[in-house]
Amino acid sequence: MLSKFFQSFNKKKESNNDHSFESDLYNIIYEIIVADHEITDQEINLASKLVEFYFKIPAQSNKEQLNKLADQEHFNSDLSQFSFRLKTSLSYEQRMDVILICWQVLMVDGKEDKMEVSTARKLSTLLGLEDKDFILIRNRVKDSL
Repeated sequence: MLSKFFQSFNKKKESNNDHSFESDLYNIIYEIIVADHEITDQEINLASKLVEFYFKIPAQSNKEQLNKLADQEHFNSDLSQFSFRLKTSLSYEQRMDVILICWQVLMVDGKEDKMEVSTARKLSTLLGLEDKDFILIRNRVKDSL
């Protein structure tokens, strides 16, 4: 009986084993969207457009994937895997773009939620950005409001 339990667990894990660049990027950005426990169309739409602008992935595809995560009530317990793969596959400037997207989505409602800021800080650290660059990005986004 116990072996059936482990077999079903392993099957579920295998079917949810998407390690594509896009999947990792969506999971990272979705963390900012969900950090304040309020998922809005405004956040998803902005994130979709920004991913298209910075990474040339069609906005409609981005929107579908982010909405899919929201519909599944997706929760990332460990962001280190996603961020490690992005850190090793993206240049430093591209990783800065990821954090820039996070900050723009974070501030779309005009509020700097503590949970969102904490998540952005954690992601920045996991992506290997220096604190001065994190602060530069934050200030640039806040000054543009």
